[in-house]
Amino acid sequence: MAASVEATPEAVVAASNDNKGSSKLGLLYYITRGQPTNYEMLVFRALNRDLRLPNHNDDYLAARLRDELMPVRSWMLKHLPGSKSQLKRTLDNPLWGAPGAVNFIDARTKWFDSAVRDALAAGIKQVVILAAGYDTRAHRLGATGVRFFEVDLPSASSTKKALAEKLGFAKDPALRPVYVAADLSRVPLAEALADTGFNPRLPTLFTLEGLMYYLPADACAALFHSLASLSVPGSRIYFDFMAAAALEDRAKFPGFKVTRKSVANKGEPFLSAIEATREGVMGFLVPFGLRLLDFLTPKDMVGRHLPHLQWNERVPPIASFYFYAATEKPRAAANTTALACPANATTSP
Repeated sequence: MAASVEATPEAVVAASNDNKGSSKLGLLYYITRGQPTNYEMLVFRALNRDLRLPNHNDDYLAARLRDELMPVRSWMLKHLPGSKSQLKRTLDNPLWGAPGAVNFIDARTKWFDSAVRDALAAGIKQVVILAAGYDTRAHRLGATGVRFFEVDLPSASSTKKALAEKLGFAKDPALRPVYVAADLSRVPLAEALADTGFNPRLPTLFTLEGLMYYLPADACAALFHSLASLSVPGSRIYFDFMAAAALEDRAKFPGFKVTRKSVANKGEPFLSAIEATREGVMGFLVPFGLRLLDFLTPKDMVGRHLPHLQWNERVPPIASFYFYAATEKPRAAANTTALACPANATTSP
């Protein structure tokens, strides 16, 4: 029988009350409805590197994937004078863009990279990347004796595998990731990882990059129940999430409305968010027996990964409605504090 997860007043996973895109008569609809979000993320991830801006991320493979998937757009960015700078200025414009959108991807990429490096330095030998998309960490950060598992929808997984092989990302078979083709809305994570070589007895790093806010609130609870069940002591989970105050329109966040409509135009609406405080995150994690390791606000992220930028509340240097958290399965029984799920959320046995 499913066990209900009781919410606390301080920490509620918010559900979206607006999943609609922009008007089909408006310019935003035609600009944003075309390519899927993971294509846009590739363009953003390569942009600051291409511009040679300070503290850019280390993903030197993103541009090669972009070139393969979007040859026309890539040609324009490479050959039209000023096109990269103009794209960044357009995206950052507070009137019609989302200030800090590209820098957000830069900082987030660096944060998840550091999560992998720190885990490997601590002796963790398994990394599971959920909703892997065009993530390249297995190829950039992989090491002998470490296994990476990339979980994604079957169509996305097969496309990624074919591209990685075509571009020769991993010539050593021992360093290639295991591609796990699974729709986690239909298949439990444990079942998806069965018979893949995943060892549930080993400490594991799980990463959820750009995933939580696209899941319904009850799916967030179910996913964390699965992650906690698969985690032995010493395992870690890193994730980014959306501020509930943004999703519930309780506060103003520059660029949020444009971003919300843009992803909805692609058929990928924001669906859930978490109270963006340390106490809120801790409340969410408690029912799963997880301990909070790190909690970063957007301002914290800038200070840690983009220190050349100054924080500005009116025009933030990175998107201000995304927050970041790291958690672990405690090595010994302890009083754990964590994050709250919605009152109607349930977890499966």
